[in-house]
Amino acid sequence: MDTVIVQLPAPEPEMAARRCPEPEVTPVLPAAVLKAESGFDPNAARPETGEYGIAMWTPSVFEAWGKAGTHAGPKSYGDPGDAIAAMGKYACRLDQQMKGHGLTRDLPALVAAACRTSDKTVAAAGAVPERLRHHVDKVLQYLHDYGG
Repeated sequence: MDTVIVQLPAPEPEMAARRCPEPEVTPVLPAAVLKAESGFDPNAARPETGEYGIAMWTPSVFEAWGKAGTHAGPKSYGDPGDAIAAMGKYACRLDQQMKGHGLTRDLPALVAAACRTSDKTVAAAGAVPERLRHHVDKVLQYLHDYGG
């Protein structure tokens, strides 16, 4: 098995994930989600869906999770540090939500799906919704490549 070395955009994924008590939310899970969402591009944009930045946040969702940033002052979904810190907090909460819905198998896949849609949508399906399978498979491949 070849080792893949990945240069993450900053130490934020590790710090953000380390704040989470859930064992599935390791630093590589948010990193894999970020890679699948934007390819680590802080200027990524999907104007048709209102998603922006390295984590492809919508402004309204970021508003709820952006308080996890590492600096004082206003937070921005366009700031990679703020967006990554918020993603770590969000992934942790989604993991907890999946467990609260009684879903305990394949948690990294469920968290990746919930990041793309919502925990309620994933819980209602009881699994990764089929429409998200390709995206989640990408996240899981990156997770594997990164050693997660």
